[in-house]
Amino acid sequence: MGEKRRSDSGVRAVKRKKEGGITFKPLAWFTALCLVVYAAVTIVSQQVQIAQLKQEKDDINEQISQAKQLNDEYSRQLSSEDESEYMERIVVEDLGYAYPNERRFYVVETQ
Repeated sequence: MGEKRRSDSGVRAVKRKKEGGITFKPLAWFTALCLVVYAAVTIVSQQVQIAQLKQEKDDINEQISQAKQLNDEYSRQLSSEDESEYMERIVVEDLGYAYPNERRFYVVETQ
């Protein structure tokens, strides 16, 4: 009878261990699921951020190329021998200056 009690208590101990493992199993699955969801959200947000940074890089590169073209145009104009003619054209056309005895007429359309 003593052996039967020991074997019964051994079986009960094994059942308790299994039951204890079963109660922690859903917690382990929930934790693993949370980690997977967190990793997926992190990866997606980083991919979105990478795409935005690539777009910003392309925009900046476009601005750089436009600035280089403008700089080349200015360099070409400054290196030309007829610098005074260029300056006169800019002053008259863009800034609205006129020669001392020059009359300017502006067309004003009324509608």
